[in-house]
Amino acid sequence: MEHLLENAKVLANTENFEQKVNSREFELEITKIASSYKVDKELKEFLINQIDNNYRENKKLSFVLFFILFTICRRQNFGNILELTKEYEHMFNDYEITKHINLMAVLVKGTDSSTIYKTIKSATRLVACKNEICDFTVHTGILNAYTELICKYFEYQLDEKSEPENIEILQNGLVCINKAIEIDAKEKGSKELVYSKFYLNRGRLLILLEKYAKGEADIIKAIELLPPSADRESKVSEYNQYLVKSSIIHAYDLNEDKVRDLDKIKVSNYKSIALMTTLLGFLLGTINIFTTIENTFTLSMLMLAYCGLLFVLLGVVLLGFSLNLKERKKRLYVYDAVLIIIGIIIFVSVMIILNK
Repeated sequence: MEHLLENAKVLANTENFEQKVNSREFELEITKIASSYKVDKELKEFLINQIDNNYRENKKLSFVLFFILFTICRRQNFGNILELTKEYEHMFNDYEITKHINLMAVLVKGTDSSTIYKTIKSATRLVACKNEICDFTVHTGILNAYTELICKYFEYQLDEKSEPENIEILQNGLVCINKAIEIDAKEKGSKELVYSKFYLNRGRLLILLEKYAKGEADIIKAIELLPPSADRESKVSEYNQYLVKSSIIHAYDLNEDKVRDLDKIKVSNYKSIALMTTLLGFLLGTINIFTTIENTFTLSMLMLAYCGLLFVLLGVVLLGFSLNLKERKKRLYVYDAVLIIIGIIIFVSVMIILNK
C-alpha cells in the first residue's frame, strides 16, 4: 500500500498538474497503477483515509488517490461507484476530469433511464469542452465513454432513437467515436492497434443508426483486435452478444417501418370513409329543403351556400385526421386550412347576396 501511495505522490507532483490531470495520458497512468492491485475492504479503507487526511494539505494527492480508488473499484466491480462519486464530487468538482469520472460511474452502474439520458445530455457538452486547461475534444477515453453510454441507453429505448433530437445525439456519438479511432490509430501508428472497444462501440452505434452491415463488421473487427489475455474468451462472448442484439434491433426497425406503413393506410382509409359519410349526410339532409323552394335564383344561392358549408366541414374533418398522423406534414395542414377558408368565403358571399 505504501508503494501505491508513493506512485500517487509522483503523479500529484506532475508539472502543470491542473492541465495534465485532464489528459488521456494521465488517465492511463492512473489505470496502470490501479491494475497492479486487487481491491478489498482493507485497501479501500486505506485509500479513503488517505484521501480525507491529505485533502486540506495536499489536494492534488487527495484527488489522485480518489481517481485510483474509483478506477480500481470500477475495473474490479467492487462496491457502488455511483455512491463513491457522489460522496467526493463536491470536493473535487474544480477538476474538469471529475465530470468524466461521473460519466464513467453512470456508464458502469447507472440503471435509471432518466438519469442516463440526463448524463448523455450533459456529456454532449463535455465532449465539446476545450479551454486553457483541458481539451476533451481529443480525449479518447471521454469520447468513447460518451458513445458507449449513448449505446447503452438507446439499445433499451429503441422507440426513442428515431426522434429528431435523439438522431442528432446518435450522429454526434458517431462523430466522437470516429475521432477516437482516428486519434488512437495515429498515436499507435496503425488501425490494427486501436483499442478494440472503440470499434465495438462504433459498431453498436452504427446498428442503432440502421447501418447494420457496417456495424456488425466493426464488432467482428473488435473481436479480432482483442489481445491475448486470461479473460479474452469472456470478452469474445460479450462482444458476440452485440451481434445477436443487432438482429433484434434490425427486426424491431423492420417492424416499426411496417407499423408506420399500416398507420398511413389506416389514416387514408379513415379519410375516405369520412369524406363519403360527410357527402351522404349533406345530400340526404338537404334534399327535402331544396324540393320546397320554387325560386330558381334562391335555390341556386342556397345550393352554393351549402357547397361552402360542405367545404368547411370537409376541411375540419381532414384537419382532424391530419393532426392524428404520426408524421405530421405542414403541407397537409395548409391544404385543409385552404379548404376551410374557401368554404367560409363562399358561404359568407352567398349570405350577403341573399340579404340584399
